[in-house]
Amino acid sequence: MSKILITAAGTGAAFSYASSIAKNFPDLEVITADINEAEYTTAALYAKKHYQVPLSTSSDYQNVIANIITQENIDFYLPLLDLEIDAAQSNKVLKDKLVANNSEFCQACIAKDDYHTWASKEEIATPSIIELNQLNDDKLYVVKKNGGFGSRDTEVLRAKDLIDLDINGYSIYEHISGTEYTIDCFPNNNKAITTIRERVEVKNGVSVKTRITQNSYLNQLATKIVQLFGLTHPFCFQVIEQQDIYYLIDVNPRLGGGTAMSAVAGYDYFSAHIAYILEQNPKPFLESVHDSCIVTRQYANYLMKVL
Repeated sequence: MSKILITAAGTGAAFSYASSIAKNFPDLEVITADINEAEYTTAALYAKKHYQVPLSTSSDYQNVIANIITQENIDFYLPLLDLEIDAAQSNKVLKDKLVANNSEFCQACIAKDDYHTWASKEEIATPSIIELNQLNDDKLYVVKKNGGFGSRDTEVLRAKDLIDLDINGYSIYEHISGTEYTIDCFPNNNKAITTIRERVEVKNGVSVKTRITQNSYLNQLATKIVQLFGLTHPFCFQVIEQQDIYYLIDVNPRLGGGTAMSAVAGYDYFSAHIAYILEQNPKPFLESVHDSCIVTRQYANYLMKVL
């Protein structure tokens, strides 16, 4: 029986992977790891074993994960934090088991203040970076830190509120007002299978009401990213549309918590990824049921432990 180690197991994406494996790949044994113990990590319900580990940014984290991989005879290592995916590329034990996109793409995703460098070559628009001496008191700005994800390390503020803040390590971007989309992507023969999710309502960085649509331009944009970075694993990115211009605002080298909403429309990216990892055909999990639909999200409750 093959084994997969899923880290950052407390994330929504980890739960979607674990539940998809339980449903569609019962012969794949799941091991989970998170900073929280098992009873506070819902994905652990589907795990044969759970490990409580230090923060992924701690000095001994990679050694801890490497020991788990060796001790449990892990076949596949699936990290779900951008910085962890990138860091794993430089550790031989971790990289040998890693099932994620390449280092070049991870670093490009993390360096949000450098999106314009590669995006402009592909004729992809990005928000302008604003210097402190260019601020206009009447305007909104986006303050964002490299490596942040979801709503973390991102604030929308007016110029007057920025003056008194310590923004060391952050960049200031022009605020683009418009319709926001998340695009879930699965590389396929150097192209991309996509789901376009209009983010109708967002809570804590995750869409809870979405309108799934078709968009040929965003599909082509996804294919550009696949080809530019030579991608083989699924990923997602976000854009804001303003006056028929799509501004790239975030790119993630992995699937997100909201990707589970795409499965309702027939695109189960989590199961498709596991099928790909196991050298099975992912296509059956990527067959559209509804080309256009509205999906809402409600959170469920799980009894984890009786005290």
